[in-house]
Amino acid sequence: MLLLLLLISSGCDVNIPGCGKRTLPFFKRIAPPPTPVPQPVQSAPVNPVATPEPAVPIPVTQPVTKTKDKKTSLEASTEMSISKPKAGPTFSPTPTFTPIEAEKIAYTTIEKDKPTLWTMNPDGTGRTRLTAVGTGSWFPLWSPNGKILAFLSDMNDEKKMNLYMVKKGTNDFTQITFYPDMTIENSNNLKSPFTWSPRSDEIAYTYHNQVWKVDLTTLSQVTLTTLDPAYSVSAVEWAPHRDTKFVAYLAKKGVDFFGLVLVNPRLMDQLKLVDSSTLISDMTWSPDARNIAYVLNKTSIYLASAERSLPKLVLLGGNAELGPLLSYSPAESTVSPLLTLAKKLSTDNGFRVAVLDKAASDKDTGSLKFLTEPGAVDAIWSPDGGKIAYVMNGELWVMDGLTGANKTRIAATGIITPNWSKK
Repeated sequence: MLLLLLLISSGCDVNIPGCGKRTLPFFKRIAPPPTPVPQPVQSAPVNPVATPEPAVPIPVTQPVTKTKDKKTSLEASTEMSISKPKAGPTFSPTPTFTPIEAEKIAYTTIEKDKPTLWTMNPDGTGRTRLTAVGTGSWFPLWSPNGKILAFLSDMNDEKKMNLYMVKKGTNDFTQITFYPDMTIENSNNLKSPFTWSPRSDEIAYTYHNQVWKVDLTTLSQVTLTTLDPAYSVSAVEWAPHRDTKFVAYLAKKGVDFFGLVLVNPRLMDQLKLVDSSTLISDMTWSPDARNIAYVLNKTSIYLASAERSLPKLVLLGGNAELGPLLSYSPAESTVSPLLTLAKKLSTDNGFRVAVLDKAASDKDTGSLKFLTEPGAVDAIWSPDGGKIAYVMNGELWVMDGLTGANKTRIAATGIITPNWSKK
């Protein structure tokens, strides 16, 4: 065992039973930062403000395709400030609360040039603003148990961005990182640069091209990986199954190296699943956490697994261009659908929402089922996997997840990065 650990830490080739020969990247560890003490958010306006306009569904049979999409990238500066956590003042115990057993969609919309955080019901009613106009909030992400919303924000200091969380149905905000120089390293990502543990008690996140983990009870933080400075982390996602401990992340170096790597947050050991000389633009865990699907070179989808020595082809798109989004349905089944953004025709002026219709085989390259017209810029599954919400021209639509039927526009207010909670 000692010899194996020495080989792993040195970046050597290692034969792992059931996985074949693996080349492990060169990692080094750094000492964990001092543990910050939680501090309540006081400078941010924490009283939710209901939107003055009525929030009722707008039934429309098909979305209207426009020739020019609204700008959906982060419009506020992403070069905001955090490097090492700093301790905050003593924090009074959080009062007990009864979570609201209702599904919610969290999203941001630009107000006074900054993204403001909102929530609403899945039918478009009950729209409530959570953060003040003029403060910035990015990438809302519900916990797997549906009770807590995490997001990046500068709500406590407009020059410093950090991770925050708020309990569903309350204005009980808590700051959970305390950095002076945190940034969003890839503003083109559609997914959050942080990820929940399956037990909803920890968050893994990227900071200074490393993967870190924070315990939400103690706010203690440790680094899971430290890459060579030439590498960067472009995506991170925790395995969704409670019995699987791995966090997956995408590492890249320049424009000619991309890797898909697993790290065990408890043991801190690493396993590189994929090496590629072409772009890996996104990844997603299957609901049973046995496979990771990833988009390669904007044209293909593959499955990687610690149980296989080689990736498996799922889709060879041919002329179709795949967008930077891949997501398994959260519903566990024998065949969990894969959602992606893709162009069907070379003349498409934007992406369509699509699901994998047929997986590749020895005689077939696989195929997609296209559910929308061109112009979709983001899409998410409902918690039960029955619906897909998607953004087109700043409007939020909901449709049946496998057929694209029953399209209904539920919001038309410049929706960005929606995220759908379970009850």
